[in-house]
Amino acid sequence: MLLSAQRETARRGIEEAARTSSVVIDADIDRARSVMQVLGKSHALAAGDLRRFHAEAAAANAGPGAWMILYDAAGRQLFNTRLPYGQVGVARPDMDVLRAVLRDGADRISGIRLVQALDTTVVLIDHPFTLPDGSQRVLAQVFSPSYFARAIAGRAIPASWRSSVIDADGKIIARSHRADEFAGRNANPVVEAARRAGSSGAFRHVTVDGFDAYDYFVRSPLSGWTVVVSAPVAEVEATVWQSVRVTLVGLGLAIVAALALAVLSGRRLVRFVGRASVAARALGEGRAAPLRTSAIREMEELNVALREAGERLEQEMRSRALAEAERNAALDLERTARAHAERQNAAKDEFLAMLGHELRNPLSAISSAIAVLDAAPATAQGTAPASAERARDVLRRQSAHLRVLVNDLLEVNRALMGKLSLRHDAVDLAVVVAACVETLRTAGATGNCQLVPTLAPAPVLGDATRLAQIVDNILDNAIKYSPGGGAVRIAVGVRGGDVQLIVSDEGEGIAPALLPQVFNVFVQGEQTLQRARGGLGIGLTLVRRLVDLHGGSIAIDSPGEGLGTTVTVRLPLAD
Repeated sequence: MLLSAQRETARRGIEEAARTSSVVIDADIDRARSVMQVLGKSHALAAGDLRRFHAEAAAANAGPGAWMILYDAAGRQLFNTRLPYGQVGVARPDMDVLRAVLRDGADRISGIRLVQALDTTVVLIDHPFTLPDGSQRVLAQVFSPSYFARAIAGRAIPASWRSSVIDADGKIIARSHRADEFAGRNANPVVEAARRAGSSGAFRHVTVDGFDAYDYFVRSPLSGWTVVVSAPVAEVEATVWQSVRVTLVGLGLAIVAALALAVLSGRRLVRFVGRASVAARALGEGRAAPLRTSAIREMEELNVALREAGERLEQEMRSRALAEAERNAALDLERTARAHAERQNAAKDEFLAMLGHELRNPLSAISSAIAVLDAAPATAQGTAPASAERARDVLRRQSAHLRVLVNDLLEVNRALMGKLSLRHDAVDLAVVVAACVETLRTAGATGNCQLVPTLAPAPVLGDATRLAQIVDNILDNAIKYSPGGGAVRIAVGVRGGDVQLIVSDEGEGIAPALLPQVFNVFVQGEQTLQRARGGLGIGLTLVRRLVDLHGGSIAIDSPGEGLGTTVTVRLPLAD
């Protein structure tokens, strides 16, 4: 049985070598077909530039022992990469095969054939294709037997083994040994009989090199070729018997080791009794002591009580550790919840303070304007005095400010509740940005800043009104937080497959601690008591929601306070 198992292992090695060699041959053929399919779509060929196409084909050639030939429908060579451009070989002798390839429109893998002009044997892979002008061509990848001989000889198999490649007609294409001598010859009758009996299998025969061999063959479904690997019987049997001897020696060593183990086991029994005594003393001191299981029933019964006591002690210790861990986890959760509640409460208080401040200013101005209107007498002509006109201007301006505050609150509420609706029209973001910049300039709302737009066409699908809202909020923040003036650079364009809007200023920048929170509702940078900048801290929250609804993303970056801020918006590019 041991001898049979070793022989089966050796035969499996022969089978693996045959299948691996077949896979290598198929990979070479597939690679050649893929290259020819790409070359068949060459712009140089379509333009009729055969010189450039000749160079492309030569560069893509499979390697030494292989070349490419381009045939027209009449079988004439248009170029041959074995020859310099302008020199061609003889016309195709097998016109019936060429016409069949053109008719079927499919690649064809030939068997081995003799080329009289070269006095050598080759195999061809024909790839037909049609040019834009309707003319038909066949690009042939030609392989000499030496190409495949190198492929199978280079596999990791013993040098004494033999590998052969046989075509569908039973002719030898390549051989790992004496390749040139056997190329084109008929295969050994025993090999041919086995090959015709199935697609793969094992057999035994005497090779042409004169030694008895175990063989395995595999036929490729791609090419119809068969790979045969032969291993000398004497070598395989010597390896098998060597393995058997090694196994028997190992078995003898195992028996010796077993005897030694028996002696050691007796000594371990004595040590076990000593360890049991130590464990009993440890349990008496309140410590758990691990005990090894004994195969001797009496000793095991002696240790049962000690082991159970140790398990109870260990269970009690685990219970205490688990309770401690649960208590610590509960404390951590409580601290986290308290900190979150405190942050929410602080944000609420800050928002109420901001809202009161923002509402008080316009309401105070409105009250003062009403008082001026009540106290202003009419002029002799019956018209309102200039102070009344100024009061009305104050009323209009502050009413508009209140309307903006209320609208912003309603807008961010709708955004947070998911009730905003968008149009999806074709819009050029550059046009939207240009309009926003022009509106700020016309209204004199640029402060001390200089707006520097760099705009390129940037088509998106979106809501023009909401896009303008995004741009206005970002520009308003850039101007508001650049009290010292400076340039506000606005860049719009297409980058990395997305539409990108970048607004960078030279203003106050953002503190590192505030940067992760800038998109949270009601979050603002530090304000003075006079709240000169105003706002409720909801602009960026609304901006991010609008960008999300457009399928985009927004990022804000600042090197630090006093170093300016950069806002980057990315939106999907419209098809």
